[in-house]
Amino acid sequence: MDGENFRRGGYLDHADRYRRAEAFLTAARAIWDGFAGDTPTPVRIRDEHFTVDVTPTVPRSRQGHPVIFQAGDSSEGRDFAARNADVIFSAHGTDFDDALAFADDIRARLRVAGRPEDDLRILPGTSIVVGATAAEAEEKAAWVRREQITPATALAQAGLLWNLDLSGYDPDGPLPKDDPRPQDTSGAFGAARVADAQGIIERWRQAADANGWSLRETVINLGQRARGHVGTPQALADKFAHFVRHGAVDGFNVSPYLVPHGLDDIVELLVPALQERGIYRTAYTGSTLREHLHLRPR
Repeated sequence: MDGENFRRGGYLDHADRYRRAEAFLTAARAIWDGFAGDTPTPVRIRDEHFTVDVTPTVPRSRQGHPVIFQAGDSSEGRDFAARNADVIFSAHGTDFDDALAFADDIRARLRVAGRPEDDLRILPGTSIVVGATAAEAEEKAAWVRREQITPATALAQAGLLWNLDLSGYDPDGPLPKDDPRPQDTSGAFGAARVADAQGIIERWRQAADANGWSLRETVINLGQRARGHVGTPQALADKFAHFVRHGAVDGFNVSPYLVPHGLDDIVELLVPALQERGIYRTAYTGSTLREHLHLRPR
């Protein structure tokens, strides 16, 4: 029932969501620009999404417009980012060729939108596991995976695949014998949608039978994999330098495997190696997020 306080009844049609988002951003920018000088200017907007009558009371910040971040991998989402965003998050930051293909696609959309190719920062989400040796890093990554997939998490991930409540199942027992329930195709936010669930389940069953895995062990080995990189500081720094220098990414949006200590190895071991290669700053040259990201003023 609480959700009814934040919407006008039902969900927006999927095709209308970015149209509304763009109308919202247009209205917000008009309000920010309404106090760009010494005297605020009244802002009046009438469209299918918003009715606005306001005189801004707060001057713009030093960076002008706030930095706009966009996360969306559909064609519509990429176009929206190319027209409006300063930074785009993505799921394309683990494999170099995949990351470069995404970056090239975004740059092509920027050109169509009439923006310079370097006007948008590309920051894929990723996890990073650092070890003193490659073997240590792989061992730590395996430990992280086991710790992340608790019994309850294993049941939840398998439940998404089967589209069933599996909370009553034994995570240390076998996979469910049931067929998956049809997926939700309503497009509602948060609705689980898994392509070819039956095919994935068959592969899971074959692997579980061949290896003697329990439900939890199957999820640990075959379930949703975190996007990420594993290695020594030197190997990771070389890898990231290749990504950056060949235009595949501008950086990474790091998801620590443990908060806050999952960042310790990155800060203490990886960052110095990146700085040695000249791809990570040693000091800030500005005071705003827009300046830190080397974005043009707005």
